[in-house]
Amino acid sequence: MKSILPARIIGGILLLLPTIAGQGQFAERSIKIMNESGRRVDIHWIHPQTGEMVLQSKPDILNGASLDLNSYSTHTFQVRELPAKRTGECAGEENVCRIDHFTVNQNEDQVIFIREGIVVEHTDSKSIAEKSASNLLDECRTTAKSKLKQSDADATS
Repeated sequence: MKSILPARIIGGILLLLPTIAGQGQFAERSIKIMNESGRRVDIHWIHPQTGEMVLQSKPDILNGASLDLNSYSTHTFQVRELPAKRTGECAGEENVCRIDHFTVNQNEDQVIFIREGIVVEHTDSKSIAEKSASNLLDECRTTAKSKLKQSDADATS
């Protein structure tokens, strides 16, 4: 009987591990990468221990296209501009191909926009909610100030 109880406990822990891992530091996340840069780019995952660059976009992401990836929080990616097919040159200073990076975070609904100049803008459910709340607060502040000025003007007339 003593040998069965530990096996049941271990079995229960093993069943819970995927749930615990999904909420922990290395939570699995789906990300969408939207290329709005005006250039072709490719995406590389950067191995955290070796720094090896692992191509994720085969062959590349054209301007206006998107790429869906499954990844994990804390994974870092490099976005790299590719030379134009016609000229063989990049649009960076002295024709150098531009790069930027992003790291997957814990939040849901992550969308990475690659903007003009190969500038990464990383959005997610939390940042969108914070921005919406901030915009709403700014609107309320502006309305309140306007009403206060109006009530002050009414009181002095």
